[in-house]
Amino acid sequence: MRNVSCRALVALAVASAVALNTGAAYAANLPTQAVAGGWISVASQEEMVLKSARFAVAEQSRRMHSELRLLSIKHARQQVVAGTNYSMNLMVQGEGKHHLVIAVIWVKPDGSMELTRWHWV
Repeated sequence: MRNVSCRALVALAVASAVALNTGAAYAANLPTQAVAGGWISVASQEEMVLKSARFAVAEQSRRMHSELRLLSIKHARQQVVAGTNYSMNLMVQGEGKHHLVIAVIWVKPDGSMELTRWHWV
């Protein structure tokens, strides 16, 4: 009885491995599409990207009690959730120096915004 169980488990493991490999090969041939809730790149010139970047710089300036100026948006991506998250690499100027930062802004369903992350790179 024990040998039968071991053989059955080995057969099941082999069948599972074949199925996974076949599925992976099939999936590799599928066209690339955005995943629901996943991040996708967006153009830096899009209106909401610009508006969100300006908001992030103004909000961080307020938090720091120091003036920052947005110089450019190096890269932007968005994630549709309850509202939309925008993650951006921004070049900003503060105290006469240029800094690269990563900012994440949550645009809520009602249109209001919240700066959820500001990371100096």
